[in-house]
Amino acid sequence: MSTRGQVAATPAIAAATRALGLAHAEVTPLEGGVANRSYVLRGGAREFVLRVRGDAAPGLGASGRNEVAMQSLAARAGLAPPVVLAGPGGRYIVSGFAAGRAPSAGTMRERPTLRRIGAWFSRLHALEPPAGLDVVDFGERAAAYLDRVAARDPHGRIGDLQRALDRRRAALAAPARLAPCHHDPHRRNFVDDGARILAVDWEYAGPGDPAADLAACVGYHALDATASDALFDGYGASGAGLRGRVAALGWIFDCLWFGWNAVAAESGLAADPAEQSRLAARLVD
Repeated sequence: MSTRGQVAATPAIAAATRALGLAHAEVTPLEGGVANRSYVLRGGAREFVLRVRGDAAPGLGASGRNEVAMQSLAARAGLAPPVVLAGPGGRYIVSGFAAGRAPSAGTMRERPTLRRIGAWFSRLHALEPPAGLDVVDFGERAAAYLDRVAARDPHGRIGDLQRALDRRRAALAAPARLAPCHHDPHRRNFVDDGARILAVDWEYAGPGDPAADLAACVGYHALDATASDALFDGYGASGAGLRGRVAALGWIFDCLWFGWNAVAAESGLAADPAEQSRLAARLVD
């Protein structure tokens, strides 16, 4: 979800370097981010990544509690960097540094990469979700975003989306099971070192519909049928039963993404108007 906002990171950087015992840390900003900012912290042979939550993040559905629990679960399975330190109230999180790079937009549409991403999802979804976390429902979250911006829509477009979303949610049965889900599988949230793939930025993660993760991956990267087949191939035999749900959740995910951008803009973040136009075109019911 590609926007940028202002984040007052200096206090978090100072607190994290002090807690880590990095007396003379080298601090390097990382590109990307949504409502947050990330930095590499280096001190001697030690290397970490600090992510500082922006003020708008909680209002967009981010959860520091879910982030720590879900990333820790994934890290134990070799699917995410380990959590080293979590700041009070989820204000920041320090992870072990993961070597590698995010897949490019082109690479993210290539069959070998998508098979590996599908296998990554399959391993994550096979785990048991941590107890006590709120379930994340894409339809519910999309509805909440639209509710927040509907009153300030002069053209009635949001109302049309709300009614279409209600119809699609009513037609979609409950998932067969809830699984640990990342819920924000944009290519920038993957780190690939050639041997393994890790995921970062778990702030929207939680127990959810496994098909939602796959639908989000398809939607974010505009995967065609051939590319989607590679994703399902990597997922394995159980992916066949998710195909119908992924297709049904595709529109709901686009609605969620559109609503997220609209709420982000109201929160002072600069949503990409071209992205919103593309989403609006895809959401014609």
